[in-house]
Amino acid sequence: MKRGFDQKNVHAPITLKSGDKVLEAGTGSGIWLLDLSTEVPNDVEMQGIDIEPRIFPAPETCSNNIQFSVHSVTSLPQAWTDRFTLVHQRLLVASLQEVQWRNAINEMYRVTAPGGWIQLFEPSEWHAGPVNTRHRALITALSHHRGIIWDCYKYIPQMLADAGFVDLKVIQKELPLGKWGGEDGVAHRKNLIEVWWGTKTPILKAGGFGFVNSEQEFDQLMIDLETEWDDTLGSACTWITWCARKPL
Repeated sequence: MKRGFDQKNVHAPITLKSGDKVLEAGTGSGIWLLDLSTEVPNDVEMQGIDIEPRIFPAPETCSNNIQFSVHSVTSLPQAWTDRFTLVHQRLLVASLQEVQWRNAINEMYRVTAPGGWIQLFEPSEWHAGPVNTRHRALITALSHHRGIIWDCYKYIPQMLADAGFVDLKVIQKELPLGKWGGEDGVAHRKNLIEVWWGTKTPILKAGGFGFVNSEQEFDQLMIDLETEWDDTLGSACTWITWCARKPL
């Protein structure tokens, strides 16, 4: 995603300096924090959180100013109130229900330092051909079943405002999906397909919604989806970054 957004990790109008603190919610493998650590002073304190620690990077691969811990973005430690200069979250579209989105944004507001910034990153629409259309219908069915809002991009600006954030900045870009888009298209395809592979367990537990009836059918749908993205000229997904400031 960095490649499609001007090679930047930080889009908020802020320059991180010595002593600043950064939080990434839903950090996963920590790839964003690890990359950011090469661009900022080595005494910028970095904290990555996730509810699943299995893919946290090994401590010996991280510099001393990066820490990872198990927390939910919907319930952050009270000791973190007004702590972080920058709070970053991305790709939780398939994880949070509407009330959880509101709780998460309120919690991120609480832990952002006055004058600090939040930065969110999520997909909006993706399009290609008939397999893509079928997959979108499946994701819509899953969303209704679990109370997840896959079109969270429609509501994030208002939720940020309701939490108290100001100076909203929105960056929206349509990026190519698949081999037809060259290296950027391949990188983008890999990022997006990882999001949708993450829906496998909840879809199968719910019975497949009439779209897939087994693990094998789900796997084949994902393979067909990637193939269609590769082969369909113009297949793309629009991504949005929102940045907003906590008032002083």
